[in-house]
Amino acid sequence: MGKTAKEGIITREMSAADLKAVRVIEQESFHDSWAFESWLAELNSSIANYIVLEKEGIIRGFAGFWLIAGEAHVTRVAVAKDERGKGLGRILTEALVGAAWQEGAEAVTLEVRKSNIAAQTVYTQTGFTVSGVRPHYYEDNQEDAIIMWLYR
Repeated sequence: MGKTAKEGIITREMSAADLKAVRVIEQESFHDSWAFESWLAELNSSIANYIVLEKEGIIRGFAGFWLIAGEAHVTRVAVAKDERGKGLGRILTEALVGAAWQEGAEAVTLEVRKSNIAAQTVYTQTGFTVSGVRPHYYEDNQEDAIIMWLYR
């Protein structure tokens, strides 16, 4: 991790000190925000890996995965609402995949809302392919999830 192609943008490991900013982005991005204590448990988990994206020193996105049996299962990817559509999602996703490979993953998998075309586009551009659908996956509206995989 470190500087990316876009000057002023870095990705780095998430710390507990980042949680205030991360939770603001999470709450504007997801219907099921995690409690502060859940985030602390994630950061202390031996299977969890989380990164943040900083733009000019301000956290503008975050992402994470659980590494289980050689597979990185993406838990969250989010970019601040006012920064979407500027390429940060792709930078963040590429950094997340890089972290998964660095941790020894052989594959990365995720679920994404069927209606979230912007995220699906980012994942496809990063190399993910669709492998199936989980019907009625999301509790808030019973929306289907698209299952995507990326192999090393």
